Amino acid sequence: MTCSPPLPHTPSPARASLTGRQRAAQLAALDTAQALAAARGCPDAWYRVQALASVAVHAAAPEALAILDEAARESRSCPDVYGTVAVMAWPIAVALRLGCFPFADRELARVLALAPSVEPAASRAFALQTLWSGCFAAAPRHAGPVWATIQACCPPDRHWRAARLYRHVAERSEAHQSGAAARVLRAMPEGPARRKLARRLGLA
Repeated sequence: MTCSPPLPHTPSPARASLTGRQRAAQLAALDTAQALAAARGCPDAWYRVQALASVAVHAAAPEALAILDEAARESRSCPDVYGTVAVMAWPIAVALRLGCFPFADRELARVLALAPSVEPAASRAFALQTLWSGCFAAAPRHAGPVWATIQACCPPDRHWRAARLYRHVAERSEAHQSGAAARVLRAMPEGPARRKLARRLGLA
């Protein structure tokens, strides 16, 4: 997954956050201590969390979990709930790839509980899309709780970003397993977004 910046309502990052994240990623496979120093030097929590996650990928097993725990703590320093929810896509995806399932399950439950409070609706949809994409890419079955939250708090006709979220889930799921898009479509309430997606998928 790419390290897209948060939506515009989150303050613009300091340049040191951009360079720190890049340096942490470059050093992660070479020198964990230096990579951690670079990650911790990112002034902005969004970039600090991403940088820590990139270091955890290459760290030895016990240290990797400690770094992921640090990333989870730092996510609480994001300036809004949107940032806290969306940025955890990176540590959770890394945890799933490393087999740290208790961490992934715990942190996913934490941020999904926060997701309904993300405002406006466009930001909520984008945060959940980021989270779903990270989980699905790393371990598809772990995206299930995110999908349940999407259905509960992101009505597809509420905003175009919500409609796009359902399209994203349908298309990515179909690429992974034939027939999955039809299941997404059946889970959607009747309305313009469902009809438009059905036409796009050739299921109208």
